[in-house]
Amino acid sequence: MLEYSVAYEMNHILSEERDGLSVSAVLWNVFPDLIIRNKQRENEIGLEVKALHTAAEEKSANLATPLQLIRYRRDFVVIINWGWQVSSEDGVSITYPHIHLGGVFDAWLLAKIRDYGWLLNQGGRIKGIDVATAIINSVPAHLFKAEEGNMGKLMRIQLPGEMPKSAPHYEEMKDEDERYMEFKQRVLALGLRETFLEICRLEGCETADARVGTEYPQQCSNLGNVTLPNGLPFQLIAGPKPEHWLRTKGDSSLRRVAVLWLGVKLEWKLFRAERGCGLWWAKVRSLTRNMNKFKVFCKQHTFWKRSRTARSEERPRSRCCFLLCEKLAVSLRCIPRRRRVGLPKADGLCW
Repeated sequence: MLEYSVAYEMNHILSEERDGLSVSAVLWNVFPDLIIRNKQRENEIGLEVKALHTAAEEKSANLATPLQLIRYRRDFVVIINWGWQVSSEDGVSITYPHIHLGGVFDAWLLAKIRDYGWLLNQGGRIKGIDVATAIINSVPAHLFKAEEGNMGKLMRIQLPGEMPKSAPHYEEMKDEDERYMEFKQRVLALGLRETFLEICRLEGCETADARVGTEYPQQCSNLGNVTLPNGLPFQLIAGPKPEHWLRTKGDSSLRRVAVLWLGVKLEWKLFRAERGCGLWWAKVRSLTRNMNKFKVFCKQHTFWKRSRTARSEERPRSRCCFLLCEKLAVSLRCIPRRRRVGLPKADGLCW
């Protein structure tokens, strides 16, 4: 219902300006969601409102409207990045949907970028855009079916690099794509920050902060540090190759530390380090969108397997892990012995 809240506030602003403009809602599930009308009640501008939740691993908001139904320079996509936030008023705790970020983009140009990007990414398939919908060949190859609904996902829309400059409206699409890419990076960075702060809050931390910048890191780096109420240092890292970062740049001065890695789609891995025979790291829990791929990864990388040379008495008898569930709440749980991971020593760090 965020779009109707936006319309309500816009009407208040427009009424104060006394220009005769007003905002009205359209039928449910019909493009656009809102219409700005002039004094004569004529349709001037259409607004399609999309909401992206900060903690959603797959931002499913979709611009599926066919290009021929969108008006050039008159219809716009309003993207709202929101998350649940807790506030206190007069001693009463209130949980409400807080809008962190908003962006307005030309709907026609985004749809054009969407279509070109989908058509140019063939993937060995035959694709086309019919009057009503996008189509793709199926099995057998001479049969076609409607596209399955992934084509217009907002976080996947991007101008392809092989796009010919001779394409109509190329410069306009390029400028809009640059603005849109910057906005998407801010959405990803905000997801990292809000997820980390929510975990810290649910663990009882009074103060916490994350230095996430304005985009998802191109290289793995430390973005946040906090000490949990039980005294355990807790760190947030993001970027590619977190295992390599821990091996080369992890803080070896800490006796005990837990490190949470978050990916672009908020898939996560949790590492815990304790001093036993040197400082050693263990990946105690992980969650990816495809667990089968993760199992294959574990089989291919022998350093995740239990070390045969390390004696059990050299290791602490208990481990703690973070169980990420629902709103990424963190609960410290005991890890069974069979899940402990020992890694070969290297330069004082036991991997």
